[in-house]
Amino acid sequence: MLVLISDLHLTDGSSGETINCGAFEKFTLCLEGMAEKAQANNVEVVFLGDILDLIRSDYWLKSKIRPWSREEERDNEGKTLKEYTLEIVKRIRENGTNLKSINYLKDFKGRMKEKGIAVRFTYLIGNHDWLINRYDEVRVGVTRFLDLGEYNENVPFRTSAFWEGYQVFARHGDIFDPFNFDGQRDDSSLGDAIVIDLVNKFSKSVEDEIGCYQDPNLIYNLKEIDNVRPLIDIPLWIQGVCQRAKSKEIAEKVKEVWNNLVDDFLKIDFVQRHDRSWQIDIVDGLQLGLKISKYLSFKNIRNLPLRKLVKEEDDYKDKALNEEYLQKNKAKFVVYGHTHNYTMVPLDLVLREEEVFQKIYFNTGTWRKVQVQTFKKDQKFLSWSVMTFIAFYLEGERKDKQFEIWNGALG
Repeated sequence: MLVLISDLHLTDGSSGETINCGAFEKFTLCLEGMAEKAQANNVEVVFLGDILDLIRSDYWLKSKIRPWSREEERDNEGKTLKEYTLEIVKRIRENGTNLKSINYLKDFKGRMKEKGIAVRFTYLIGNHDWLINRYDEVRVGVTRFLDLGEYNENVPFRTSAFWEGYQVFARHGDIFDPFNFDGQRDDSSLGDAIVIDLVNKFSKSVEDEIGCYQDPNLIYNLKEIDNVRPLIDIPLWIQGVCQRAKSKEIAEKVKEVWNNLVDDFLKIDFVQRHDRSWQIDIVDGLQLGLKISKYLSFKNIRNLPLRKLVKEEDDYKDKALNEEYLQKNKAKFVVYGHTHNYTMVPLDLVLREEEVFQKIYFNTGTWRKVQVQTFKKDQKFLSWSVMTFIAFYLEGERKDKQFEIWNGALG
């Protein structure tokens, strides 16, 4: 049995909440029943990227060190990017909620071993955990924390994989996102900058500006900013939250704080290096798309070219259809994560040697709270917690069944 989950975003708790450990208890109990029903001899659980979130931490804000910093660059205490990465991973590993969550996975492995079922955990890299691959010491810590077993700690985690027995190909999917992939996975991206220098800073900056006692409910609601997808919808979301502010003056101050952060963000050298003066590019789009404007209607904001690009890129079924393993009829199933939106899309049907070869694209969604824009497509958003995982079966494990999907919500 092969199981894939993604986008858990286990954080150090400093910038948004980490996942409630109860989700892992439900997950492992469900897996135990599924494995027994399938009479599986082996269970492989694949962490399909963005499992540990090294980007969502306010530790980055203590200096100018960032994921795109040069390796020799140091802060006022002499610390380098490597030391920042080690410290953030250490904080994620020591977070009490995360420890309980991972213990549920380890206990599951132990229970399965007693029943004669071998369990293996596999890690594939995404865009919020790519720094793990840069340093051997970091991978050592992650390997031990997640109980990855006999994995060679000196070999980087893969970014994609193919399981021939299950006819499954999987990758995180970030390489199709122009915000979060800059050409190679060992490079930082504009998405890192947006999260660190906008998202991570925002609620604290508002609290400093208006005071936590002026409107505590507003401050609390603004901390949900890291659950907004896509990121380009954040200005609309902020305006919706501000409608519930205690006063118009507080609401206007919140918008001003955001716009000032956007101005500072656009001046960052790393961001400026992505600006091509001879062409309209993604940075030009960010200049329009991230600001809360008094002059653009909600309709005009929704129709900005960059917003349309993000919405289109958020649906990767065309990317899945063009994966080499699928094109060569080696894979029936393509699985991505990254978008935080659970998806199952029939791609094609091929008759091969009298076999009906069904090709399907899945997205594993996320295990986080999501902020979802209402059907009216205005500045209103609703939220609930979601959890998705997908299991694939070998021939004989569930008779003629090839996959099983569990997709839950708690609101």
